[in-house]
Amino acid sequence: MSSRVGRWMVSWAALFTAIALARILLSYKTTSQGFDEPCHVAAGIELIDKGTYTLDDVHPPLSRWAIGLPVYFAGERLPKTGPGATSGDYNVVGNSILYDSGHHQRDLILARLGVLPFFLFAVCIVFFWARREFGNLGSIMAVALFTTLPIVLAFSSIAYSDMAAASTQAAAFLAFVLWVEKKTTRSSAILGIALGLAVSAKFTTLVYVPAGAAAICLVKWLFGQRARAVHRPSLAQLTRQLALAALIVLGMLWGSYRFARGHVREEMHLSVDSLPTFQHFPAPVRTIAREVMLSDPVIPAPPLIKGLATVWELNHGAPPSYLFGHIKSGGWWYFFLAGILFKTPLAFLVLALAGILASWRAAREGQWTALAPAACVFAILIVTMSVKYDAGIRHVMVVFPLLAVVAGGGCSFLWKARQRGTGMARLALVGLLVWQTVATWQARSDTIAYFNELAGKDPSQIMVMGCDLDCGQDLDRLGAELRARKISHVTLALWSSADLGGTDLPHFEVAEPSKPAAGWFAISMRALRNGDVFHHTYPPDAFDWLRPYQPVTRVGKTILLYYIPDRDHATDSGSGRESSHNP
Repeated sequence: MSSRVGRWMVSWAALFTAIALARILLSYKTTSQGFDEPCHVAAGIELIDKGTYTLDDVHPPLSRWAIGLPVYFAGERLPKTGPGATSGDYNVVGNSILYDSGHHQRDLILARLGVLPFFLFAVCIVFFWARREFGNLGSIMAVALFTTLPIVLAFSSIAYSDMAAASTQAAAFLAFVLWVEKKTTRSSAILGIALGLAVSAKFTTLVYVPAGAAAICLVKWLFGQRARAVHRPSLAQLTRQLALAALIVLGMLWGSYRFARGHVREEMHLSVDSLPTFQHFPAPVRTIAREVMLSDPVIPAPPLIKGLATVWELNHGAPPSYLFGHIKSGGWWYFFLAGILFKTPLAFLVLALAGILASWRAAREGQWTALAPAACVFAILIVTMSVKYDAGIRHVMVVFPLLAVVAGGGCSFLWKARQRGTGMARLALVGLLVWQTVATWQARSDTIAYFNELAGKDPSQIMVMGCDLDCGQDLDRLGAELRARKISHVTLALWSSADLGGTDLPHFEVAEPSKPAAGWFAISMRALRNGDVFHHTYPPDAFDWLRPYQPVTRVGKTILLYYIPDRDHATDSGSGRESSHNP
């Protein structure tokens, strides 16, 4: 590759990335506090300030370091007075950190800035991997597509752990491909670092990476016979390499917990009389877990053990999920497939399909690594079919950088088509890229709530939980709308973790389930469809009494504002009839 071509590639990739960064930064002004942001801030500040990790151990600490450090350097610490000092609720602690200093907007922006390095890391992985497999055009197109995906922009814009997981897991898959291709001490060390970051980012790595690694090995076995022969290490060399990678992973994971160590029962706040039954664990694991609890040894990173146990029980507890207007405990095997189908621009999906075809052809011609990204996507989607915790496709965020690499290959395939229909293929490519541009433009700053054309006019009938639609992001817009209408009192049924006392809302009261209220009434889509109001879950039909009324307006993508006449005027067709929308 000439230096001129290299500069041209990097320049275009940098331009697309800069545009995406601008969109992310601009979204800070309009995107209110996401529901889990206080949790991530609280856990990060606790780890940095106190060295403990008790408020929320469901996620490993890597993203919490990134989110918490900017806020910590701005002077925020764990609360020493007030509710945040005595509560074990991460929402209370997180809101105390964000609101009590009087710098809520500043601190929220600082926390969100901590996610941007992971977005940039993901762009680098997409660029390098696509260039390696599909050349210059493929790499540029892959970056262009990745940086215009609404879901990528959405979770690069809020202080959540999902972009950290996506970028590091994608890096782990790439590192594994490089290691399988050429097993050396260097590639083993790189694999260990990548896996260490991925495991420290999210526990889903423990499921996704083995599945993806198995898929990569299968592709290598099926299509790697034509690959150029390389030196194969002996069993002893291979053992040393794997041991090196494992030691790096364990060291990085323990280091992310600040090399914490302690007694199991003390860290988990248990006594001999209050040991859990571990009923959701397999029988052998259940027995081992109880023996460990009884012996109470000193172990490294106790929050890691507690977090893994919590995640296991959460999944096997089959919590309720929402899809296509229905609520079901344990979810659906096709939940994540449906989420990708409805929340991804259709042009991107078409290009990804073209990329799978291009990858298959390349693999059959001896370039087996070209099929690795697609194989990882299929492996992840297969293992998630058994997952019973279906709450947001952000939990499979890693498929999007992988699909972007594949879609970049699809762009290259269509542009370089050698058949008689080359002109039509290129025209189709241009049309798909225009369609992708229109889709990302239409999303604007409402990237969290983006759905493609298949979802119709009311995507809340498709998905609403897990920040697939409603993440509490329109609260500030509601305040602006109420001020513009000079509304002095409102009843609220919202899905939000915000400290409403620290907002600029007018006088309000919180709606009670199944109890009609007169006057101005604001309800978020998650509350309407699922019965979730702030931190309480009510029956799904708790607000069905709203059905006879039409909302005055929609605030953002997720809040409906009604005016309910007094009881004596309930049948009046007055001010609550401005809109024809019927939720």
